[in-house]
Amino acid sequence: MIAIVTDSSVGYSTAEVTSRGILSVVPLNYQIGNSFFEEYASDRNGDFMTPMAQFSPCKTAQPNFDHFLRTFRSLVERGHDVICIVLSEALSGTYSSAKFAAQQAGGNIYVLDSGTIGAGMHLLVDEAVNMVKGGFSFETVVKQLESIKRKIGIVFTVESLDRLRAGGRLNTTRAKAQLNVRPVFEMKSRILFKENTRGHRERLEQMAALFPENTRRLIVCRCGQETDVSEFTAMLHERFPAVNIHQRVLGPVLSIHVGAGAFGAAYVTKGLSDRG
Repeated sequence: MIAIVTDSSVGYSTAEVTSRGILSVVPLNYQIGNSFFEEYASDRNGDFMTPMAQFSPCKTAQPNFDHFLRTFRSLVERGHDVICIVLSEALSGTYSSAKFAAQQAGGNIYVLDSGTIGAGMHLLVDEAVNMVKGGFSFETVVKQLESIKRKIGIVFTVESLDRLRAGGRLNTTRAKAQLNVRPVFEMKSRILFKENTRGHRERLEQMAALFPENTRRLIVCRCGQETDVSEFTAMLHERFPAVNIHQRVLGPVLSIHVGAGAFGAAYVTKGLSDRG
């Protein structure tokens, strides 16, 4: 039997984890002010936006090595082969931690650098779960996931660059967030600055234009329940009328890095082509 392990940036709810049956989620860690937390399923993190706005520092950290080790050993002892899908190595040390834990745990464990995060991870882990439930072999699932991950991307925007800069995830000085100007980014293994846009409508239009024509699934995400993504979602519906668009609210770890008001969408394409 194949078990899937992932990290909490995937954003599943408790019910979604349970329904997938073969899934273990290792929590990422975060700090708000002088308090330290583990990120849980999306329905179990409480109100983190209010203290995040009031206290500093706000920081995140990879899962504890021991947490990965305990998870892997428990699954191997129960006779499972393990595929562990974690957030992009370019953004976190989570991949290295999981790899080291896999080496210590023994057994048949494959750690996959997803090249994405959050809703992008959600798309990839869903593919893994579906293949395992469909009876695919361990080798086939791994091979397919390595291919599918190149077809996943995230397009997003932020209201302020402060959080990205504080977290060290912004490697350009071209991005601007001032007056009526907002930056647009794409996530493909790392954060890629695309352009600065002027005005609300231009920002939405430029974001919508970045999604590939052969997109087959979309997840719209927002930081904070009050962030309005209705117009953005409507534009995506108009461009991709046959695609079912899901909605998500970011958890505390991603919210710390992008800040209130940020929004975007993750996509996965169909066919053999992808955006490299």
